[in-house]
Amino acid sequence: MKRVMYLAIPMLAACILALSADLSAGGKNKLMAGATVKSLTATELTVTAGGKDSTFSVDAKTRVVGKGIGTKARAKGGKAAITDLLAVGDRVSVTYDDAASPMRASKVEVMAAAAK
Repeated sequence: MKRVMYLAIPMLAACILALSADLSAGGKNKLMAGATVKSLTATELTVTAGGKDSTFSVDAKTRVVGKGIGTKARAKGGKAAITDLLAVGDRVSVTYDDAASPMRASKVEVMAAAAK
């Protein structure tokens, strides 16, 4: 029984380490903080950060979070389009997958709404 334990514990540890390395290598999400929305359509978001424009694809899986976003979504029956939730000039942080082509925004966090 002791021999089995001496073999099983190192094997289990090796499996756990291999799995954690595989999971960390699979995540290709990056964050673009402090960006300003330059243009917006139902399928594309263009932001400016550090004087450089970046364009991201957006879809129904793209989450938009921030102050007042839930209220806007409820006003649209819970199924608001990204164009209903964001506006040109909003300050945002974008979490995106840079392995996708084009880059796909998975989350957009509104930091400050555009001045009206």
